[in-house]
Amino acid sequence: MERSRFEEMFQLQSSHLTTQEKLQLFTSVFAGRYDVYAKNFINEQGKIQYFPSNDYGWKQLPPEKRSFQTLTNSVLKSHFRGEAAIGIFPMHLDDSCYFLVLDLDEGDWKEAGLTIRRIARERQMEAHLEISRSGYGLHIWFFFEEAILSRKARLFGKKLLELAMQESMQLSFDSFDRMFPNQDVLPKGGFDNLISLPFQGEAYHQGRTVFVDEHFQPYEDQWRYLQEIQRISTAKVALLIQEELGKQELDKELKVVLSNMIQLEKSSVTSKALFFLKNMASFSNPEFYSRLKLE
Repeated sequence: MERSRFEEMFQLQSSHLTTQEKLQLFTSVFAGRYDVYAKNFINEQGKIQYFPSNDYGWKQLPPEKRSFQTLTNSVLKSHFRGEAAIGIFPMHLDDSCYFLVLDLDEGDWKEAGLTIRRIARERQMEAHLEISRSGYGLHIWFFFEEAILSRKARLFGKKLLELAMQESMQLSFDSFDRMFPNQDVLPKGGFDNLISLPFQGEAYHQGRTVFVDEHFQPYEDQWRYLQEIQRISTAKVALLIQEELGKQELDKELKVVLSNMIQLEKSSVTSKALFFLKNMASFSNPEFYSRLKLE
C-alpha cells in the first residue's frame, strides 16, 4: 500500500522521547478523568458511537456501586496503534477541568477556527487546532495552568465564541452546544460528554487527529508540540470572562421578510450586527436548567 505524504514525513521524524515519556506527557496534557474512559464501536448505520468503559452489568447497579475500567497505558498504546479509538471525559468529580474544547464541523470551519485562534492570540492566549478524525472538522483545545470549575471554563468558551461571532458569519449559536465540558456540573451518577483523544493511530497516519498550523498543515513533530503547549492562567480566564462586548449601532434600514420567522439577507449586515440581532432573538430555556438540577 502506498504511504501518504503525511505518513512518509512522520516516518522521517525520530522522537527524542521514550515510550514511557510520551505516555507521561500525553496524560499530563490531556488531564481528564482516568478512572473511566469512552470506548467506541460502529453502529448499524456505519457511524461511530461511544460508551463508558463499564464493567458488566453497570446499568443495573446504583451509581455508588458501579465500576469501570480505567484508562491505562495499555489502553492508550492501543489507541496510538490504531487498534482502538478512545474518548476522554473532561470533567472531574469535583466539577473541575484542565482543558476546554470547541468542536467545529459546519460551514467554513477553517475560517471559524482561525478567527477564534486570532482572537485568543490578541489576548496572549493560545488556541491549539486539531483536525478531527473525519478530516472535515476541527477541535480547538485550550489548556489551563490549573484545574478550574467547568462553569468558568464554559463561560470562557462562551465569550470566545461571542467575540468570534462578531467577526465571522461562519459561527452560529449551535457552536455553544459543542463545547467540552458540555455542562457546568456532573449529573448524579452520570458523565459529562466525551471528547475523542488525538493521535488515534489509523487516523493519525492519514493526517487526522493531529495538531496543525494556521495553514492546516500538521506540525512535523507532534510530541514536541505537546511539550511546548501553552497553558492559560486563571487570571487570563477571568479577564476574558469579564470582557465586555462592543456595542453595535445599525446605521441603515434593514429589509426583512415576515413569515413564520423573520428573514433577512446576511449580505446586508456586518458580522457584528448579525451577532447582535441573533442575540436579541435568542432566549434561554429555564426548564432545561431545572431538569438538570433534578438529575
